[in-house]
Amino acid sequence: MLPRYDLPNPAPPPLREVQLLLNSVDLEHERDWVDDWLAERGLPGQAARARELREALRRLVLANNGIPLDHAAVATVNAAARRVAVHISADGSVGFATDGDALDQVVAIALNAMLDGTWPRLKACRNCRWSFYDKSPNRSGTWCSMQLCGNRRKTRAYRRRRAAR
Repeated sequence: MLPRYDLPNPAPPPLREVQLLLNSVDLEHERDWVDDWLAERGLPGQAARARELREALRRLVLANNGIPLDHAAVATVNAAARRVAVHISADGSVGFATDGDALDQVVAIALNAMLDGTWPRLKACRNCRWSFYDKSPNRSGTWCSMQLCGNRRKTRAYRRRRAAR
């Protein structure tokens, strides 16, 4: 089964690349596509590094949902960030760039998103932990898709209330 990359709420480019790495695993059904993600980017043999970065970024994304920040994840991303260079653009803005591989580019994109304010909109679904981009005006999104996980969550809550009566 191929990854479900086309779920609603994709992040805008280039943040979409971080989202694609995050969604290279289906935690609900225990399917991992990181080898496919790496092969598409010409990085075979980097699975352990990719999984470590993916899980650290996922824990940082969970902090966007209000879950306390995981300091081990911060340390992992900081270690990966050492391969990324700070640069100043022609307009005077500061950003991150890399001549490295696709994993280094994901780190640079994530760091740039943290600077430009788009990072807090990248979240993990409360139900399946799939990454989604929160497009709501007040940044209150909690599910990857209202039709999928939102509906499941609300149906479960409804059944619990009915059973309690």
